[in-house]
Amino acid sequence: MSSTIPTPSELDGLAQIDPEMGAMFECLPRPPAHYPDPVQFVHDMRDSFDLPPSKPDPQVRESKSSYMTRDGTTLSIHIWAPSISDKPFPLVVWYHGGGGCVGSPDMNARLHRDTVKSLQCVVAAVQYRLAPEYKYPTGVDDSWDALKHIASRASDYGADALTGFVIGGESAGSTIAALLALRARDEKLYPPVTGLFLSAGSYLDPNDVPQQYRDVYRSRNDPTCMDAPMLGRGMRAVFDACLKPDYSSPHFRAAIWTTGHVGLPRTYFQTCGMDVHRDDSFVYRDILQKSGVETRLDVYPGSPHCFWFLFRDTAQGRKWKNDNNDAFRWLFAKAS
Repeated sequence: MSSTIPTPSELDGLAQIDPEMGAMFECLPRPPAHYPDPVQFVHDMRDSFDLPPSKPDPQVRESKSSYMTRDGTTLSIHIWAPSISDKPFPLVVWYHGGGGCVGSPDMNARLHRDTVKSLQCVVAAVQYRLAPEYKYPTGVDDSWDALKHIASRASDYGADALTGFVIGGESAGSTIAALLALRARDEKLYPPVTGLFLSAGSYLDPNDVPQQYRDVYRSRNDPTCMDAPMLGRGMRAVFDACLKPDYSSPHFRAAIWTTGHVGLPRTYFQTCGMDVHRDDSFVYRDILQKSGVETRLDVYPGSPHCFWFLFRDTAQGRKWKNDNNDAFRWLFAKAS
């Protein structure tokens, strides 16, 4: 099978700043390249994430549940479902981003409400423990415990996972979701996962990229991507210092999973052109396709990592919203 990865020059072109967002960048403070106290910075970031809840939608019923981790800790599950529920709905389990250090299940509430209304499904967003208090692999382990719990109790949330069972996430949550899909396949999770939604995640060990992909694994060394808004080099250093991940472990990087990738469900990718993670999506997609996995990918040229949190009202942001709905329809169609 031929590669689906763009050429090196095409990849470099994706990092050229989107003009509409570029004008907005001028209004943002330039992030420092170094933070002297990573732990304090993470705590300050958490305070900035602590915003009033967004306005509820009468078409969406919101509730909370909980699950217990393997060490007996109780964590929350936030659930969005159609307000009129005369039948069980397909299920989405979502893992939030934030570098494994910040974020919460509610940070994607707008996305989840849109998904519920457009797709008539149930979304369960999971709390997992964060660094620096809980370093790798605690968050990944919590996420697996949550997935097993939700799969076994989907009917409690008004869902029937046999009609569709998608797991996904953005950024660090996408990295986690990619790992969970592999573990679910290996451990024969029931009901089986039928779709995977991977948005702006990281899936390779950047220090040991397979030889055949080194010419196209470029965003990690492109200064435009390395210093872009949303996830510049200083921010990445903070997350690494707090999370203490093992990039060489197959339990942190899905591309090097020891049992391979055959038999994964159809997988949808989103990647941002000016994102240091950009080429992880292109390469991991190629790995999956060569393993016989159905894939789709949408790319947002000239856009920084997870740009939709700040730039949702741009042309690219509107495209992103439409792409989400199209992607979930495609993922659910396989299960129907």
